[in-house]
Amino acid sequence: MTFDFINPLMLIGLAGLALPILAHLISKKKYDIVHWGAMQFLELGRNARRRLRLEELLLLLVRMGLVALLVVALARPWVAGGWLTRYVSKQNRDVVFVIDGSYSMGWEGDGKTPHEAALQWARDFLEELQTGDTVALIDARDRPRAVIEFPTSDLDQVRAELDKLPPPAGTANLAEGVAKAIQILTRTSNLVREVIVLSDGQALSWRADDESLWSRIDDLRQQPAVRPRIWAVNVRGPTTETPENFLVDRLQVSRELTVAGFPLRISTRVRRSGGEGPVLRKVYLEVDGQRLSEKTLNLQLPPDGAASVEFEYRFRSPGAHQVSVVLDRDLLPGDDRADAAIRVARALPALLVDGDPQPDPARTETFFAKAALTASSNDAPWVQAAVVAWDQFRSDDLKGVEVALLMNVPRLTDTQLGALKDFVRDGGGLCIALGDRIDVTRYRSRLLAADGGLLPAELIGKAADTDDSLPGVYVSDTSLELPWLKRFRRAAGGGFTDARFARWWKVRPRVPKPRAEPSESGKTGQTKPTGTAERARRGDRAKRPDAVPAASNGLSPNRVSSSSDTEAARPPSGQAGPSPPLVEIRLDTGDPLLLTRRVGRGLVALWTSTLDADWNTLPAKPDYVPFLHELIFRLTSGKTQRNVMPGMPLIAPLPEGTELSELIFVGPNEMTFEPERAGDELRPLVQLNDTRLPGVYRLKRRADHSADRRVRVAAGAAAETIEECFVVDFDRTESDLRPLSDGEKTALCHKNRMGFVQTQDELRQEIFAEDSQTEIWHLLLWVFLVILVAEVVMTRRLVQTGHAVVEEQPAT
Repeated sequence: MTFDFINPLMLIGLAGLALPILAHLISKKKYDIVHWGAMQFLELGRNARRRLRLEELLLLLVRMGLVALLVVALARPWVAGGWLTRYVSKQNRDVVFVIDGSYSMGWEGDGKTPHEAALQWARDFLEELQTGDTVALIDARDRPRAVIEFPTSDLDQVRAELDKLPPPAGTANLAEGVAKAIQILTRTSNLVREVIVLSDGQALSWRADDESLWSRIDDLRQQPAVRPRIWAVNVRGPTTETPENFLVDRLQVSRELTVAGFPLRISTRVRRSGGEGPVLRKVYLEVDGQRLSEKTLNLQLPPDGAASVEFEYRFRSPGAHQVSVVLDRDLLPGDDRADAAIRVARALPALLVDGDPQPDPARTETFFAKAALTASSNDAPWVQAAVVAWDQFRSDDLKGVEVALLMNVPRLTDTQLGALKDFVRDGGGLCIALGDRIDVTRYRSRLLAADGGLLPAELIGKAADTDDSLPGVYVSDTSLELPWLKRFRRAAGGGFTDARFARWWKVRPRVPKPRAEPSESGKTGQTKPTGTAERARRGDRAKRPDAVPAASNGLSPNRVSSSSDTEAARPPSGQAGPSPPLVEIRLDTGDPLLLTRRVGRGLVALWTSTLDADWNTLPAKPDYVPFLHELIFRLTSGKTQRNVMPGMPLIAPLPEGTELSELIFVGPNEMTFEPERAGDELRPLVQLNDTRLPGVYRLKRRADHSADRRVRVAAGAAAETIEECFVVDFDRTESDLRPLSDGEKTALCHKNRMGFVQTQDELRQEIFAEDSQTEIWHLLLWVFLVILVAEVVMTRRLVQTGHAVVEEQPAT
């Protein structure tokens, strides 16, 4: 038999045992004695005095026992096992259900999905509970959520919450769910505390190899006086084989923000686990929920094999759109599709800040760029570029602009620099192209300032190809490694690597301070220079003629990059400080030509040469037009962030003239979420932080999602307008359906940490076992009442006995 206390600190009250002793001693205080003649007749005999002292001592002990019983009862003692076994079944308990919500719980190979079996299992167990038992509920996903955080004895409420649990999706972290359950039980009052985990027995969700995580759980179990017991139930049943499954990996899109008519590339991988022999599967492309029959691919997949797929699509209309790559439904439908949100604009607004305005437009810094982006002969350009002189540039010029290009701008005023910083931090793209008019002192002191500078590198000095004996400097073909740059390699024949650079600025990439951990993107900037071999191979090449403007009447479809934007350069959501610089293009001398860095939500690029024909021949090459377009789209990658992972916020601009109360987020399974206000008065934003569920989210007008929507549509009203579209993606490792091995179960049960059961009968036997625990404080209170009555009787008897002795004394 085991004995312990729930509230051991209450035992400090045993110091109250001194109170009856103090009262007794105070009552024995000596007083001055006054002798008078009749006193001799009132003195007690020896036997009478002995009897009174014994009764007083016994009464003192009884009163001390009353205090001790009361203190011990408040400390809530409990015992385990022994003769109280029959009484244990009546002990109230606190139960926390942890239900696996990962998409593996949607397996349809057994008739009823494991998630449905788990819900039914929990409902049946509720029938076993008695009055006074409390229940809490946790939906265990990538980030476990306490559906019922404070245990309740209202079992109807628990049943209602079970019915409202969303279908399984994404991944699950059962270890974190168990930790949250233990934290909930530290605040409960019943002696018996149980954590019941309902899952499909998948090994991945348990994180059995994460020793630090389970050590933390062990520490949590040691903290309360009553250790909760953990039970794992495999609702799917025992299985040893890994079933066959097909899945679609996360989508990689060439850009999240594009324009109508501009080709968008969607690529992913289709994988197969398990099975026997090769299998033919169809892969479909869906746009806004509509399957495109002409975009169907046939893949032959071997067991445990994979294949890459790629689609190209051009959106015809601007707005928010959803693209999906879909497989035919199999027994695990949770990974049969992958989605991505795309924002399509009519044209991307860009601002070109001219650092050398001239009366003759052909001699300005922005002449070639303006002609390449927004040619006069193109009625529907993909980039709508506006030009402003550097000394006339105002903060109002940035309103509605996605990307700003500073082209050989000598210097910036405090107002101009502040406007650009706010513009970038709010998600705007900025490209700084250098030249011969740069005030290097001002650039170093202002744009490279430690407290929020924009430049990703420090300017060292000007360089020229005449400083070297070799006959020319060109772009290093091997440095074009990023996805959006691969189409400009020499093999494509567009002339990008054939453009000769006569002058450029030498720079030193600058890592911002302080940074706890450099991002992975910083490693890319450490590429070793390959300029010696590259230039030696070009050594006998003749010098190129001076640049001639390239014709620009729109971008040819075959000049479009098919690669996705780099994810390595994107910082975590909410990161306000600048990230380490990324060298994206190098010259064959090894000097950086294009560097980028994240600042807030925006992206800053530094082009170390000019974007006109003053220092290089790039404007004369066919690749000049597509390169500028790709650079513009590259710089807009920070403002979208419509495809995120669970837990990352969804952010969108608040539509002009719209109140926050008019909008609502609609998530998976038509769940609605109230938006929150973000940003400031100048740039109001709409934000949703509750993104625990993977799936498609849409920001709609509340009226379009109201209850009378069908009536309005039936009456001929326009269909609902989608303001914005988002996708919360998830990790596809959940497709690993391998069950827990015996060794992993043994590791999880280390030091009686938890137990594995299969049925409710088995769990009932374990819960109501011989070593079950029960509280005895109520028994102590009954004893306290009995002794209290005895104390009253003894006190009355003592008083009456004393009077009787005194009355008999004269006769004696």
